[in-house]
Amino acid sequence: MPNGIFELLGGPTNAWALAGGGGGGEQPIWAMLFPFAIVFAIIYFLMIRPQQKKQQELQSMLNALKAGDNVIASGIYGEVTKIKDDVVTLKIADNVRIRVHRASVTSILSASGASDASKDKSSDKS
Repeated sequence: MPNGIFELLGGPTNAWALAGGGGGGEQPIWAMLFPFAIVFAIIYFLMIRPQQKKQQELQSMLNALKAGDNVIASGIYGEVTKIKDDVVTLKIADNVRIRVHRASVTSILSASGASDASKDKSSDKS
């Protein structure tokens, strides 16, 4: 006498299904992890690596900072007059000096860029 409807219809029994004879077949673990590895590689090369390069360039620029450099710090143009540890003193006008954190310096201006900026200011006044 059959134990259930599946046996009657010729389908799997509980013992056969539990034994792994489901017919679906199991994929190897590397085949399941391969898509995740591809997605991680894409994220790494499109997002993480460029950000690390940019951070390294910024750190090397901050380490090369010296007195007399024209810089932009938090949107303020100034000339570096003194550097002590993480504090940079900027001259932003005659007899006006401010202290900013070294990390707030976003770029060092070239000598020609600084002279172009001063030319623009003088042409605005006329």
